[in-house]
Amino acid sequence: MLNIFNQDHDLAIPMGIPHVFRFRPPNENTISELKEHYIWFSDRDSLNDDLDSNPEFVQLSTDPKEQKLLYNTIAERILDPKTKAYFDKHMNTERLQEFASTKIKPFVSSFGIACFTMYTMNEKLWDIYSENNKGVCLHFDSSNDPKFFHNILPMFYVSEIKEREYSAISQPNHIIDLFYKKTKKWSYEKELRLLKDKTGRISFKPSSLRNVLIGYDAEKGFIEAVLYSVKDNYKNVKVFQIVKPVSIGKLSYKPLYIP
Repeated sequence: MLNIFNQDHDLAIPMGIPHVFRFRPPNENTISELKEHYIWFSDRDSLNDDLDSNPEFVQLSTDPKEQKLLYNTIAERILDPKTKAYFDKHMNTERLQEFASTKIKPFVSSFGIACFTMYTMNEKLWDIYSENNKGVCLHFDSSNDPKFFHNILPMFYVSEIKEREYSAISQPNHIIDLFYKKTKKWSYEKELRLLKDKTGRISFKPSSLRNVLIGYDAEKGFIEAVLYSVKDNYKNVKVFQIVKPVSIGKLSYKPLYIP
């Protein structure tokens, strides 16, 4: 039996940058991700916190200069003369503000989100995200796929989520800040978040996956499916199983497959 905090052996599971961990439930989607080496990036509506990345906290800037920039930017892209004439006649800054505001929610929802954590010895994460220790924790070395992991960043935990003003033209990237703040009740997750410009499946390099840790209550069929997926699709990935009990300072594991 091996302890997560003992790093003085060949089967140690390293922690800290560049190592990141992702918990997954015991289902076919997890097996599919393992077999085809991809991660599913969800939109913000699929997150388990209503306040997380909520577009209702984004308000377009009311600064006259910013509104003028927005007006000019849209006007410059209208090439049809009749449409341009109608726009100039009817689209004042107030109407433009109303129109642009309706685009914030679909814009925010167009981003793909994948959640990781800094540590694997987190009992709550095993309970919540691997369905009471029946799923897996995937261990990645992000340095082996810098393109895929290039913008993975830690979450900032704040007392409350506050409304922010968004300058769509002069500071278009400022809205990204919306995705990296959660309230302090979620701080136990120690989350690292990876953001993409689309949702759905995005492939990672197989070499970036280092280890797969299976929960101590995983069913035999799921364990076998994980083992087959790893053996058939990766060269150097090890599979371990957590040994009960799971708690900070006492996380132990045993090897199931060492290539």
